[in-house]
Amino acid sequence: MRGGCHSLLRHWLVCCLLLLGITLAHAKPVVLGSEPVVVLDAGQIQFLRDASQSMALDDAKAAFAQGQFKPLAANLGLGFVPDAVWLHLTISPDQAVARWLEVMPPYLDDIRLFHIAPNGRISERRSGDRLPQASKEEDYRGHLFKLDLQPGQHDLFIRLKTTSTMAAIVKLWQPDAFERQLRSSYFGFGLYFSLIFTVLLFNAVNWLVSRRRIFLIYVGYLLLNVLQWLGINGFVSEFMFPAQPLLANLALGMALSLAGAMAFGFFIMVLELKQHHPVLYRVSLTGLVLGIVTALATPLGYYGMVAPWFLALCIIALCGMPWPTRRLWRTGDLWARLLAAAYVTYGVLISINILGVLAVLPFGEAVDFAGMASNIAHILLLHFAILLNYRRIEVEHAAAMEQSAVARRQAELEKAHREEQDKLLAMITHEIRTPIAVIDAATQTLEVLDESPSADREERYERIHRSVNRLSVLLDLAVAQTRSEIADWTLTQSLFQPGSLTNEVVKLLGNPLAQRIVISTTEPLPALLGDDRMLRFALLNLLDNACKYSPPDSPVHVYVQVKDGGVMWRVEDSGLGIPPGMEEKIFEKYVRASESAGKAGLGLGLYLARHIVSRHGGTLKVEIGHPNGACFVCWLPARNGSAQP
Repeated sequence: MRGGCHSLLRHWLVCCLLLLGITLAHAKPVVLGSEPVVVLDAGQIQFLRDASQSMALDDAKAAFAQGQFKPLAANLGLGFVPDAVWLHLTISPDQAVARWLEVMPPYLDDIRLFHIAPNGRISERRSGDRLPQASKEEDYRGHLFKLDLQPGQHDLFIRLKTTSTMAAIVKLWQPDAFERQLRSSYFGFGLYFSLIFTVLLFNAVNWLVSRRRIFLIYVGYLLLNVLQWLGINGFVSEFMFPAQPLLANLALGMALSLAGAMAFGFFIMVLELKQHHPVLYRVSLTGLVLGIVTALATPLGYYGMVAPWFLALCIIALCGMPWPTRRLWRTGDLWARLLAAAYVTYGVLISINILGVLAVLPFGEAVDFAGMASNIAHILLLHFAILLNYRRIEVEHAAAMEQSAVARRQAELEKAHREEQDKLLAMITHEIRTPIAVIDAATQTLEVLDESPSADREERYERIHRSVNRLSVLLDLAVAQTRSEIADWTLTQSLFQPGSLTNEVVKLLGNPLAQRIVISTTEPLPALLGDDRMLRFALLNLLDNACKYSPPDSPVHVYVQVKDGGVMWRVEDSGLGIPPGMEEKIFEKYVRASESAGKAGLGLGLYLARHIVSRHGGTLKVEIGHPNGACFVCWLPARNGSAQP
């Protein structure tokens, strides 16, 4: 009898404490009317954080009775915290009613509902994404508890525990209203994901056709986004892994992380961050790596520790949004402005979602809707911007290919024209050689017949011989410049004296050019082995150029000396010199040092001269930093066998 009195007294004290706790917490009781749904976000719920995660129902009741529970002015949103959270609400219907209590979001790990009926009877029910679908009261993507409420006061204690963001949206539904809402919401989700899958397949086809990497990355990004939002909204648990809740939970965490990493990689490429925004590029690259690290941490149980840092870095990266947006907008191109608009829309919407998850902004259904709507920005704007951009690239590529084809046809025409010129020149040179030979023979005959030539006639004979030799060399030069195929020539090697070769070349120049040449020689000079005819042409080209590109009557200095086991010629003039950066280029085919100098030429002389010298094992180059005019340095080895056969 005494034990019964003590038990009755204890229950009476608990009830008094409950009534006192409700008063202290300023709780607003849930009023049930004819509304199809009551959203409990206006102070009807009180909450308590359980840092120890060890509180039982009796502990929660005692804490509530002591006024430790605080009213929620909105939905629960604490961000990534390791605590368990207790919720309390009171329902006092006047008559028996049926209501369904919905607790969202679907990714809450463990939900325990303790229902204290008016008669003091306590019932415990469980839900959460760690339970298989078959264990839930309703085969539903979220968490639903079916309540049969008798008249009187009903106290509901709800314990929440999760490894992701601690958030809760609590609603009381009329059963038929919930069924209607369920059908319409699933229809809306179906349209949403169908649209994304359509764009995904379209871009997959684009990748198969064009093999452009951007389309493949975009497909991967959309695919991970679909998996992410399927998991966030509970469809992975409901349809893909209904009997494997841990696998569904793992898929959600990894999809969230990899989708974020793929977003960083995608925007690095599409916004060209590496080329235009190096700081933002490095931040995004860090985000990509941290996203992969978060995905790897998920199966190890560290998602809740790493994910907040990853999401915070996402916000930091989005703070750099104005710079690439402004750059794109200033281009004036339609595709660039669409890309800028898509990026801004996406950035604003996804920022709302992330800040809500991190509890910087109040958590609510709008947070998830903002995140899902960010994908619509991709579909409506970004997708078309990418297509327009690569359509522009293809058009420019086609134009470039057409220009290349035109240039190729032009080159072929020029080649054919040059071949015709070569044939004509070959014919002319062949015809000219005969009268040259006749002139030379006639001159020799005259010399023989003239038994006592005067000094004047001997000078005339010498001038004729010199002119014939020069004309012969010039014919060789003309043929060589048009053929530009010295590599096919066979070297006829013999010993020759460098000083004599130099003097012969000067004589070939004839007056008045020969009179401008000042030769300085160090004796003795060793004999060289080589094709003196080809070397005569190379040296003649250097001296002729020096006279041609320097002021009239200005001297051209030629220094011939022994150096480094060979003989070196230095040809110095007082002209404009070689432009900086052209020291090597002027030895290429068809390149001339001064196109605007008004001097005739094909741009093959120096190319052929270097080739001749190189065939003899020597070098020909421009001396860099020469103070006045140009200075060409030619060096030939002195040893026998140095020339290439």
